[in-house]
Parts: sequence; C-alpha cells; structure tokens
Amino acid sequence: MEKSINSSVPTVSVIMPAYNAERFVEFAVRSVLKQTFSDLELIIIDDCSTDGTCSVVQRLASEDKRISFIKNPTNMGVAKTRNRGLDVCRGRYIAFIDSDDVWHREKLECQIGRMDESGADLSYCSYSIINELGEKVKKDYLVPESITFRSMLRENVIGCSTAVISQRVTEKYRFNPDCYHEDFVLWLELLRDGFTAVGCTEILADWRLLRGSRSFDKVNSAKKRWHIYRKHLKLSLPASAIAFISYGISGVKKHFI
Repeated sequence: MEKSINSSVPTVSVIMPAYNAERFVEFAVRSVLKQTFSDLELIIIDDCSTDGTCSVVQRLASEDKRISFIKNPTNMGVAKTRNRGLDVCRGRYIAFIDSDDVWHREKLECQIGRMDESGADLSYCSYSIINELGEKVKKDYLVPESITFRSMLRENVIGCSTAVISQRVTEKYRFNPDCYHEDFVLWLELLRDGFTAVGCTEILADWRLLRGSRSFDKVNSAKKRWHIYRKHLKLSLPASAIAFISYGISGVKKHFI
C-alpha cells in the first residue's frame, strides 16, 4: 500500500531508491527526517525488494506524513527508479540519498543556503566513508568549493547521496539508465551545458561502502568509466586517456591511501 503525497508543497524533495535495504534503510530515513531544514518530502521507491524493506518503510511512513512510499511494478534499476521519483517530486530543490547512506543533521540547510547565495543549480558536500557497522574505514573525502566539467572528468567529487539539484534542471535532464555511472554522467552533462555547482566542504554525510556493491567493484567501474569517456561523451582518445589516468590516481588516493 502506498502512502499519498501531502497536499502542501515542500521546499525540498528527497528521493531514496531502495532495494533489499532492510538492514540500513531506517538509518537513512531517520537521518533525512532529522534534518534541521525540515520543510521536505521524502519519496522512497522500492524496486521490488525481496527482504523486509517494504515493512520497514511502511512502518516509518505511518510515523511521519512527510514520507511517501512507492513500489515499482517490476525491478527497474536505480536510474529509472530515481527518474520515477523525479516524475512525482514537487520541491524547488531535489536531493538524493541511497538507502544505505546517512546524512548529518545540517546537510540540507548548508547546501540549500549555499545554492541560494550563489545561484548554483547543483550542490554537493564532503563525506565520511563507513562500513556495515557504521565505522569509518577510510579518511574523510573532502570536496572542493567549486568544480568544472574538465575537473569532473578527472575526478568525480559528487557522491550521489550528497547531491542537491534545482527543480528546473529536471525539465530536460534525467539519469541515463544505459550508463553504469548514471549519476556521474548527469553531473557531467549539467556542467558541460553551463550549469554551475557549489560545494560544502563540511562533512555532512556518511557513505556506506559495502562488499559486493557496485562501488566495491573497482575493475568493472574502471571499464565503465572508459566507456563514458569514449562512447557517451565522445572524447578523443588522448583526452579520454588523460581523464582516465587522473581518475585512476584519484581513486588510489581515495580508497587506498
């Protein structure tokens, strides 16, 4: 049973895809509901989970009217699931969080404030990297205050669970389900086409690194990154090589140093 969206229009819509997230989804949901910026709606979309995800979300939705719960009729994958959220969200700003990640309480307040001040259509923040137990497993990932299309080719500094975009962006841009790194591709398209981004250097989120997840498979990620450079963005071979080498170096620094 789905919970209908509230009649009042929130400032921020938060989109959370969920698939077999029973272990962590409540931590993610409560981190959104506890934001100091509370004028929000949380749209949780279940992608045909086979565990107890739906039961957990339904219980949480009964406790807070800001939660809307949607179930996909078939397993659609994370890109199409996020796009489905974009079809129904109503906020002036749209934020994304994965069902196993966690936000710090001031995240939305900080990022929306920076977007209002700068006029940027995209914002992001620094984050910690944690394991299944919520323990830090690597050094914090600190982001720059600003980025460009060229710098993003070399290193993706925007974790999807840190991203906030303006509603006007979604009139034309969506997540590409044909791309493995669908969020990275979207940020690149926005920067390439003249949209600006602003970063909060404060650590405002925890990104959970899980064994067996897409993020954990570095070899496959590297192959897909090369495909983005050459096939999707159609960069020249030299430009792709330079970007790929820079990506590799930044990856080593992020995950192994």
